[in-house]
Amino acid sequence: MKKNKPTFSPDEFLQASRRLAERIRKADTVDDREIDDSFRLVMGQVKEIRSHSKLRRLYWWAASVAAVVGLLFVATWWVADTATPSGLDIALLNDTTTINNGEVTLVVGNQAVNLKNESFLKYDAGDSLNLGQYVLDNQTTEAPVLKNEMHKIVVPDGKRVDIVFSDGTKMYINSGSKVIYPAVFADDKREILVEGEVYLDVAKNPHCPFIVKTKRFDIRVLGTSFNVSAYGKETSASVVLVQGSVVVTTEDKHEVQLKPNQLIDIKGNQTQVREVDVSEYISWKENMLKINQKHLDEVFSKLALYYGYRIQYTSGVAAMSITGKLDLLPDIKDVLDNLCLSFPLKYTMNESKEIYVSLKK
Repeated sequence: MKKNKPTFSPDEFLQASRRLAERIRKADTVDDREIDDSFRLVMGQVKEIRSHSKLRRLYWWAASVAAVVGLLFVATWWVADTATPSGLDIALLNDTTTINNGEVTLVVGNQAVNLKNESFLKYDAGDSLNLGQYVLDNQTTEAPVLKNEMHKIVVPDGKRVDIVFSDGTKMYINSGSKVIYPAVFADDKREILVEGEVYLDVAKNPHCPFIVKTKRFDIRVLGTSFNVSAYGKETSASVVLVQGSVVVTTEDKHEVQLKPNQLIDIKGNQTQVREVDVSEYISWKENMLKINQKHLDEVFSKLALYYGYRIQYTSGVAAMSITGKLDLLPDIKDVLDNLCLSFPLKYTMNESKEIYVSLKK
């Protein structure tokens, strides 16, 4: 028999979140039940913030084939350690709270805030959070933005959001991702938890390392730009070095040092290093795919991940090769329509989020 899930009042949720944040700040052991209580329930009022969508024209020209990988980009020295994260990290990333409203959702204390389209969040070093034209602080909300309070942002398929943290670090969050972080970083450590894909431009602070934790590996930096891809549904990860130096440590403690413009594929204990065009691996944060000599099946794999659809196609479609820039528009139908203008393609889609692409006869 299925057991009913426990419910909590807004006050209980806020108190549990504050207790958890205080325990994290003191680096104590946190009870799993307390973690579940703090993050399972999304409560409170919903605010909507609308922002502008960016549209670009689509350009295509002939090409051949290359591989598309998913992603961990880095732009200076850091070490990725794939040792198993702590129980606290796993519990937070495994949190089953689901927000199925199709919008980016930010959980702040006892409030759930919906963010429309390409929203921009900015945390101040004080007690305020800017959400475009909407500000969460002591004057505009029932609960202040607490310095030790843990915030959580959930980005559904086909959406994206940008954040500036209290230290000036910039983070771009891709679709199908969630990130947990404190409203204001501690003086001796900056730490966030990630599931999905993010690109970070970390503000330099040699006395306060920036740590990104995932279910598969941790990344420790002092000031750098890098992209993390750690989707729970993907079996592999990768690292692409933009500039500087990087050492990747696999689960079996095998270390690989990359040079700029190199990519390492990681799947279990297997690794492979090759040269790549790094711009192809960070174009998503500009709401586009930069594609250079790829087959259409590789492009469809990226679109399926971004929009949360299952895309099937004939062998003739898969063999087509392209180069160009593809806008990641809000609706996948518009993206497919653009492809059909450039290639002899047709497609059908159903309510089960399945798409079938074939050649026009």
